[in-house]
Amino acid sequence: MLYLSGQNNDLQQFISDNDIEKITNASWKPVDELDIYCPIMTEDELRCLILGVYTVKLAASYTQEHMSSDGIYSIHGYVHNRSLLCLKFKSRHVFRKQYWSYIRFKEGSVGAWFCSCPVGARVVGTCAHVTSALWYLCFRRHQADQLSDGPRNWAADISDAANVSY
Repeated sequence: MLYLSGQNNDLQQFISDNDIEKITNASWKPVDELDIYCPIMTEDELRCLILGVYTVKLAASYTQEHMSSDGIYSIHGYVHNRSLLCLKFKSRHVFRKQYWSYIRFKEGSVGAWFCSCPVGARVVGTCAHVTSALWYLCFRRHQADQLSDGPRNWAADISDAANVSY
């Protein structure tokens, strides 16, 4: 983690270099209609990727806000070059503000992420927007027999992360 914390977000650079945030002819669809492979992950695998108790709490509210009463995640996105998922999230603070979240899937795993929100360029852990999308795409939508209101609050299970073995 120390090594990664000093690295630049390569996906952010790729998006900037290729003007992906300026693409206007994209075909926006509900995420469940997009043709992209998202790996199936357990909550523990997601927790190892996300690395943030506060982020999980924020993601729960984003997921709730974008989940319809019948359990449909109402986020829209498009796929760029078959492996880069581009999503739009509304800001919780500014009505007209939207954040763009990008997730690159690679060889059956989550390869990289970037979000245009103030903390979205981190390479260790994810922002709440990316966390919300990953929780839904890689976990929740594969749990047809389980109803859940959002990401599990892992903080309730851990009193001291130093005592957790992986």
